Amino acid sequence: MRRFLLLILIALAPPLVATAAEVPSAATCNRLVGRTPPAADQPTAAQRKALKGCNSEALYYGETGAADFTKARLCAFLENDDGRGTSAEQDVFSGQTILMQLYANGLGGVRRDLDQATAYACAIDGAPAEIEGRVAHLQALKTEHQTKRFDYCDDITSGLAGGFCAARDAAIAEKGRTANTAALEARVPSGVRPALAALRKASDAFVYARGGEVDESGTARAQMEIDAEEAVRNAFIAHLTQLMNGRWPKASPAQAKAADAELNRAYGKAIAFLASKDNFSTVKPDDIRKAERAWIRYRDAFLAFARAASPDTAPEAVAAPLTQERIKDLQDLAN
Repeated sequence: MRRFLLLILIALAPPLVATAAEVPSAATCNRLVGRTPPAADQPTAAQRKALKGCNSEALYYGETGAADFTKARLCAFLENDDGRGTSAEQDVFSGQTILMQLYANGLGGVRRDLDQATAYACAIDGAPAEIEGRVAHLQALKTEHQTKRFDYCDDITSGLAGGFCAARDAAIAEKGRTANTAALEARVPSGVRPALAALRKASDAFVYARGGEVDESGTARAQMEIDAEEAVRNAFIAHLTQLMNGRWPKASPAQAKAADAELNRAYGKAIAFLASKDNFSTVKPDDIRKAERAWIRYRDAFLAFARAASPDTAPEAVAAPLTQERIKDLQDLAN
């Protein structure tokens, strides 16, 4: 879903790319043009066949399993042959981008070669400041102490690249959340699992509805949408952990009632603002209405799960913090 979103947003984005010849680092790029890695670093025919359809990003960052830099290198060469990882119109975390990072960091069985990494950096399209910053960064590492792994996202300046990096970060975070959720689910009695399944479905629906409340008028729209969705996902796993560990915060019926009243006020203000002439964003009242309905279903599903999984936890205590989070979302929209 995130990758589909990025492709749509990229298609709508204004041109941000520039060739190396248009930035001050052109002399460095011209010096390194045509530089190729050692033949021994490249995959054999058998390895090419075995890795057909691979994903170097997932292998490099360990998004679906343990990181495997050697396979990431071999896979990235295959992707590079297909021209992947060179254009802002593609998913940049493939091909030359992954190879740039491997040579910059000396990972995956290759010798650290900052000129080879720079040659790849010169071939990756992007905002002029990104190209300049990335090339200068790599060349500076020849004399500077490298305290952390070099990464494509170190030198981004554009909203478009920020969207790619946000999607990468979300994919990595999802792996951890999946593991945490599985551990929590293992503790849920079998009779309560249908309620948990309904809660997860409602949570997923609210995640994407929340993404629909993000202003999409700027080049950073993909990053902002992903960040908003990630905030909901992280809050869900945090709340689930609190409930299962018996650490849910206390709240009185009066506090829950006050939160409901504040929610109604915040909702009304958000709707009024987004319907006014002062709203220059792409977010419209219908977007808020859809998200609010999705949130109500999510809240009710959480209450139903809490009743089954933690019957000693008062319903008003469960509802209050969920409501406070939604109030903050609506207040941000009204402002």
